[in-house]
Amino acid sequence: MGQQLSSQAHTSINKLPEKVARHAALARESGFLTHEEFLARLAELNEITSQLVAGQVKHLLFELQPGSDSSALWKVSVKIVCTKVSTKLSDSPKFSNT
Repeated sequence: MGQQLSSQAHTSINKLPEKVARHAALARESGFLTHEEFLARLAELNEITSQLVAGQVKHLLFELQPGSDSSALWKVSVKIVCTKVSTKLSDSPKFSNT
């Protein structure tokens, strides 16, 4: 009985448009994602966005909102902050000793 339902669900997913099927697969995979894997994917996203802006002044940086991933239910409470940052070193904040 359970195998038949699984087979029907798999057949239904194959009939979905490609974008919806990809989204469903990502949602399914995220259920098994560890915290370390999540952080690695976030780092990978930042690497990709920094490479896509070759020659531009700013790019997007994705970071975890501090404390949003500290509970055991981090998958439902995590918040990601998106910030536009400068790619130029000369625009980085300057610190003084005074």
